[in-house]
Amino acid sequence: MAHRAGARGRRAHPGGARSPERDHGRSTGGARHPRTGAGFSIPIALKFTALIAILVIAAMAWQAKIAVQKGIDHLEVEINDNGISHARAVAGLIAPEDVKVEKRKKLEDLVRPYSRNSDLLDISIMGLQDQLIADVMGQERRTVEEKKVSYPKADEAGVTISELEVNGVPVRSFSTRIPDAGRVEILVSVESIRRSRDDLSRSLTQVTLIASIGGAFAAFLLATFLTRPIRTLMRDLRQVSLGDLQHQSRVTSGDELGNLARTFNQMTRSLHTAQAAKLSQKALEHELSLATNIQGGLLPSELPEIPGLDLAAFYLSAKEVGGDYYDFLQVDDHTIGMVVADVSGKGIPGSLVMTMTRSMLHMAARDNQSPQQTIIEVNNCLAPDMNPGMFVTMAYLVLDTRTREIRLVRAGHNAPLLYSARHGQVIDLHPKGIAIGLDREGSLFSSQLETQKFTLQPRDILVLYTDGIVEGKDPGGNDFGDDRLQQLITETRELSAQEILNTILQDLQAHQKSAEQSDDITLMVLKSC
Repeated sequence: MAHRAGARGRRAHPGGARSPERDHGRSTGGARHPRTGAGFSIPIALKFTALIAILVIAAMAWQAKIAVQKGIDHLEVEINDNGISHARAVAGLIAPEDVKVEKRKKLEDLVRPYSRNSDLLDISIMGLQDQLIADVMGQERRTVEEKKVSYPKADEAGVTISELEVNGVPVRSFSTRIPDAGRVEILVSVESIRRSRDDLSRSLTQVTLIASIGGAFAAFLLATFLTRPIRTLMRDLRQVSLGDLQHQSRVTSGDELGNLARTFNQMTRSLHTAQAAKLSQKALEHELSLATNIQGGLLPSELPEIPGLDLAAFYLSAKEVGGDYYDFLQVDDHTIGMVVADVSGKGIPGSLVMTMTRSMLHMAARDNQSPQQTIIEVNNCLAPDMNPGMFVTMAYLVLDTRTREIRLVRAGHNAPLLYSARHGQVIDLHPKGIAIGLDREGSLFSSQLETQKFTLQPRDILVLYTDGIVEGKDPGGNDFGDDRLQQLITETRELSAQEILNTILQDLQAHQKSAEQSDDITLMVLKSC
């Protein structure tokens, strides 16, 4: 907390002494990113089901294609082998002489038993000029061009295989030579191949459909089972997002989802702890803010106007609240008390002791022109209630505004500095005295306390301060020092009280550079005109 007061009620603003106020700024030109909504979402279970169904359909279709092809290939081999066998058997029964003399009746009776085979559509016997000699079943001849079929076994057996249509029915022709007489041609229906292909395709399609439906249903059940912990975690996250940081997930599986749930529970516990700490921190900050405002109200809002004297004062705490204290007390109509004090320790404990000290001092100083007696009363009231190790150092003076006579007591405090214009040098004022609170009985404190009297002469300068000035450290840990302070007072002796104060604070800030302020800073300058 920084507090400044200037002569004639004006606020002092020492250049460089004020802690730099950081301008956090406001973003004025940044582009705003639109929030993306949840949009349309597909559950994982449905995605998994669709994937399994596609894989099953693809696998079954591929297997069905292979099965149909293999079935057709097997049936074609069987038909070809049977056709070759029949063609060679019929050719083996026929005598070449019967073909040459065209014994139609004999030839038809000879091969008629083969016509009872349901797959055979016709048996024809041709002459050397490819003229028809005998036709057992009398089928109408070809209606489309023949297409030769390549089959290694047929070539080895001397049989020619062709494909054609007879009366719109797919037929396979098996033709073999009759030595020196002609040839035999057998027509075999291959409608069974078409029927088999259709039957296999229909059956495998049904199997594929049933397998796909079954696989999709099984996949849906499996996906539902696997994603149940995920859905539970989603509900848990939604509960936590609503502010319930004590909520714990009940997913206990031993897999990655279980590990995720345990991590989630640990996270919520950490968030709950962090939130509690944040609330406590906010409460503490609020209390510190109140304490800062209260302490600021206890310090003088303006300096008293004393004819012939120029006053300036400055206070800056190292934390939100501090243990330093300065004040001006109206003892009576012609007497003013001035005090600079430093409580051991900083923060709230120091501020509480400082507040107690201020209250006691205001009561003890009223109409009491003896600074020694005033400080003794303060010690007698404070010492019994102070914790061991706590104490207050103080420099307290009483000024007679008519004669400018000063009576000074120093209770273990830094020695005030007096620049004597007549002698042209800075003098340490160090009357004896121990700190307030060290002697609970009070007898030692009273016996050690001395009063020093002197009168301010024109252009004399009196400086009271706390050790935050002379013990201010630079980044290397070096103190600002008493000698440097005395030199600055000498160098600025011709300036006003406020300018002297500003110069000292600016030089202290230049000395500290980036080093953190380690102690409260209080400075009071009194110059006689």
